[in-house]
Amino acid sequence: MTALVVFDIEAVPDLEVGRRLLGQPEDAPDADVRRMLGERYARDGQDPTTAFLKTPMYRIVSIAALYAKREEGGGPWTLSQFGSRSIAERSEAELLLGFVKSLPVDGRGTGPVLVTFGGNGFDLPLLRYRSFALGVPLPGLYNGGRRNYWHRFGLDHIDLCDVLSTYGASTKPSLAEMAALANIPVKIGGVDGSQVEALVTAGQLAEVADYCLTDVIATYCVFLRYEMARGDLRQAHFDASMDNLRSTIQRHIEQRPLLSAFL
Repeated sequence: MTALVVFDIEAVPDLEVGRRLLGQPEDAPDADVRRMLGERYARDGQDPTTAFLKTPMYRIVSIAALYAKREEGGGPWTLSQFGSRSIAERSEAELLLGFVKSLPVDGRGTGPVLVTFGGNGFDLPLLRYRSFALGVPLPGLYNGGRRNYWHRFGLDHIDLCDVLSTYGASTKPSLAEMAALANIPVKIGGVDGSQVEALVTAGQLAEVADYCLTDVIATYCVFLRYEMARGDLRQAHFDASMDNLRSTIQRHIEQRPLLSAFL
């Protein structure tokens, strides 16, 4: 049995770290610190109040994950569960520990294959940086499950953005672009990554967690289509995998109406 975990992380600038980096006092206003960080990292023409920073400057506010499995000899993928949590429910350290502890390990001690969209550039490094910043040991990510998740060209972590672009040989696509190619719902409810910082500031963490989960489900759909395109998932098994996804979503519609778009 092969286990699969598709995950995504939403994050915002860590202004406490920013204060230390910039040598600012503890009572320096958040808006001023955010602007100063933006000025440090912004490219020409970017608004420093919203400019994307280096990955170590972020803290995690939500993690979403989808868990699936498949027989060793092939066949369809079957979901066991999916969900998302935010710092409204748990501390950042608890989110980190909870996610890594949730990674299934089989009887041989082998962990799951991880799947992301853009995870080599952001999500996986962010797990390392936040483990370092918070002093939270995450041995399960460091060959603890007989997997090497840090090898960019390996098969233990599949970054769909990387593999679809041949690791940057062609222009890297966005998740929205790949979803459009295959008519997969994405950015449901009008929320996208550029709005996460404002939503967190406004205390709308439930919306952030929902957005994170919809991106995970869209990433899983892209993964299934990619597996079919490369011949590893026969059409009948692809159809069965999608039917299983829809039936699983159907059982969660009452709690998460946003997911109805995937039906």
